[in-house]
Amino acid sequence: MATAKDARSSANCYFEPAPDGGVDRLKRWSQVYWNLPSGSSPSFHHTEVSSHLEKHLAQWSKGMFPDETKAGPLRKVLVPLCGKSVDMPYLCELGFGVVGVEGIPRAILEFKAEHQIRVKGMKSKLPFAKDEQGWREGTTFHPASQFAGARSGQSFKTGDQGLGYYSERPAVWRGKVNLGRRHVPLHLIEGDMLEVTPELVAASTFVTDGRFDLVYDCDALVSLPPDSWKQYAAGLSSLLRVGGRILLVVVQYDQDKLPYARNRINPPPFSVTREHIKGLFPDSCWSVSTLETEPCDEDFARRHPSFGKRNISAGSLGGLIFDFHIWCFDMAVWRNAGSRSALVWVAGATAVLGSIAACVAGTRAAE
Repeated sequence: MATAKDARSSANCYFEPAPDGGVDRLKRWSQVYWNLPSGSSPSFHHTEVSSHLEKHLAQWSKGMFPDETKAGPLRKVLVPLCGKSVDMPYLCELGFGVVGVEGIPRAILEFKAEHQIRVKGMKSKLPFAKDEQGWREGTTFHPASQFAGARSGQSFKTGDQGLGYYSERPAVWRGKVNLGRRHVPLHLIEGDMLEVTPELVAASTFVTDGRFDLVYDCDALVSLPPDSWKQYAAGLSSLLRVGGRILLVVVQYDQDKLPYARNRINPPPFSVTREHIKGLFPDSCWSVSTLETEPCDEDFARRHPSFGKRNISAGSLGGLIFDFHIWCFDMAVWRNAGSRSALVWVAGATAVLGSIAACVAGTRAAE
């Protein structure tokens, strides 16, 4: 069995090799976690607005604009690995403009269907391609006289350029949420979060400068194998404006008790400790502070793959003793030359795990 140390370098096992020699980070999510009967949702999906978001929203967004009593610039929020989160239209209804990033088409299509009353205009996606001039609306095309196997993010068909492979992502779905006499945008980028850049955001969404005021990460970082965390954190930093903030919800437990194994679906969620946070968001650029700590409840256990529904009893999972904590790290603004000033708020979870023999039966899918 793999050790926790092995899990820290397991991205090459967690992700799939792509036919073109690259890396397919989405295949496992599509085939394992989202491979469900019609009408079913992954067990990690929240059907209600996150209580963490509701509780810390005011503090997370406080002071982001000079005069919050008056109408001003649209506050722009990025939601990475968004799935079909109900938190996105909720934020829009509070006046925030939202861009979600999701790589699984089914999640986006279900979001459209489930929120068609609240979110208008999200009829079809617009693919984007990159050339010498940068990102543009359109597809890339590779001619082929016959099907040569599936290719990640591409479809084999006869199109306006003939028979061959046409790119399907990245693409953007543009919608809006009406607020009386005005509306706020809700756009979804269909693509790999680790490949999203400010240039792509600027070309495809309402965020014309490619940078956000706020980032809301709920179950995104913990869903990625630890070997990819630095790349993910660097991507968030590039997408956040100077002085911006990140609300981060993570889980912490003894990873040695729940190592990664190829033949099962858990983890994720992966354990994120204070030491990990310090490494990903160093003091030279960030200042992190705790917002809250709270015990893990049974709802958390049901929604995450590491805690199977069948093993849940009052406070324990078939010998698995758990305790869920939410902590937040206040990221104060630093004025050091050459560093990015930002504010990071981290909500974390700490789970103290005993025996894990029963927790392997998780049934979740994550983003």
